[in-house]
Amino acid sequence: MTGHRIAVIVGVLACLPSASAGQQIRSPYRFIDTTHFLGISGGQVLTTQGRLLTGPDDAPMALVHWGMRVSGPFSIGAEVGYMPSTRIVRDTVFVTPDSVYRSLGEADFNVITVLGNVRFNVTGARTWNNLQPFGLFGAGAAFDVAGTAAADTLVQPVDARFEFGTSLAGQIGAGVEWFPSERLSARIDAYNLFWRLKVPEAFGRTLRGERFPRSEWEQNVVLSAGLSFHF
Repeated sequence: MTGHRIAVIVGVLACLPSASAGQQIRSPYRFIDTTHFLGISGGQVLTTQGRLLTGPDDAPMALVHWGMRVSGPFSIGAEVGYMPSTRIVRDTVFVTPDSVYRSLGEADFNVITVLGNVRFNVTGARTWNNLQPFGLFGAGAAFDVAGTAAADTLVQPVDARFEFGTSLAGQIGAGVEWFPSERLSARIDAYNLFWRLKVPEAFGRTLRGERFPRSEWEQNVVLSAGLSFHF
């Protein structure tokens, strides 16, 4: 009988939660063990066309990202973007002092950006409730691969023709990454992408009474979302 009672007591105690289990606190932080990632994203670029209105129109943008964590909250990375857009071809003729320069047609403006960047992860090498907010700073180059359009050949003299060529480019912005699993994440970000628009030499000799600099730095807002694989 005594043995039976002891067995019952042991069984009841085994079913009770231990004191240590009751004291466990689930942390909202989770460490990220991977150090590299590859990703793709797409979004929209809200452009600034400059005082001559020769810059590109708003357009979609596709991007490929690579990154590597180097120390604590810091990662280094690179991205390549492609933006197929259009621009208005203008010459130095205008009707009234308040008018814009005459439009002679439209041309393709297909920009490729190549940027290296530094990323600062606010939560360090871990997530908070599966989220990792970050800041982003980068620099590189942007270049137009569309070439000369038929409408450009209508602009005379030749030194009045707009050419984007190759420009220094930079970015500064922020975003947040969501980790539904250890190796897959979704990200959204917004950043300022800036590059230089060259002012054709002939526009400095017009009778409009406005003196233009040889180039202008323009700021463009990029809004994008994408997926990354971590390894």
